[in-house]
Amino acid sequence: MTQQYGGPTSPESQQRSTPEVARDEAADVARTATDKGGEVAGTVGEQASRVAEETKQQARDLLRESREQLTGQARQGQQRAADGLHTLATQLRQMSEKTEEQGVASEVARQVADRTQSAASWLEHREPGDLLDEVRRFARRKPGVFLLGAALAGVAVGRLTRGAIAARSDDSGTGDGRDGAERRSPSWPSEPTPPRHAATPPYDSPEVPAYPPSPVPPAVQTWDPQRGPVNR
Repeated sequence: MTQQYGGPTSPESQQRSTPEVARDEAADVARTATDKGGEVAGTVGEQASRVAEETKQQARDLLRESREQLTGQARQGQQRAADGLHTLATQLRQMSEKTEEQGVASEVARQVADRTQSAASWLEHREPGDLLDEVRRFARRKPGVFLLGAALAGVAVGRLTRGAIAARSDDSGTGDGRDGAERRSPSWPSEPTPPRHAATPPYDSPEVPAYPPSPVPPAVQTWDPQRGPVNR
């Protein structure tokens, strides 16, 4: 007969205690929450990075569109300036050719026309950025001439602006004179005309002096031994 050592094994010793099970379950829950939190944080980080990249791309696109618009507007203004210079050169050349006496004035007009034509050709074959670089280099080389040219250009633009405003005001002021007078007249009511009174008939009484006449003092008679009585 085989002898068994030790006491019998109870069911409680084969199972874990309740506090240990609760502790393990709490650890599992915490681990799961940590994993989920990491996943959420990673998702949020990816979305934030994606939004930031999209924002940067939109900003770059907006900046590029703004530059293209500004470049297009500058190119249009540059072309208009070149066309104006071409027109001025043509007018100067026609003026020099129509002059009956070919003298100094016609020669000067022809030279100015040639220079203006060259400037127009140079201007229309340049990009706005190249033109800006040329202006900067010229301003650094000759600041006095650049400032003088800028001042003259400002005066010319001011005169053109004032002329355009004056022409617009003249055009708006033309039309029916009555309508213009009605527009210019204030909307106040006219003052009533005072009533006319009948003329007062003249009086038959003699004119009364404004001030009574001063009394004439009586004459004083004195005795002069040579002439006798004298009235004073």
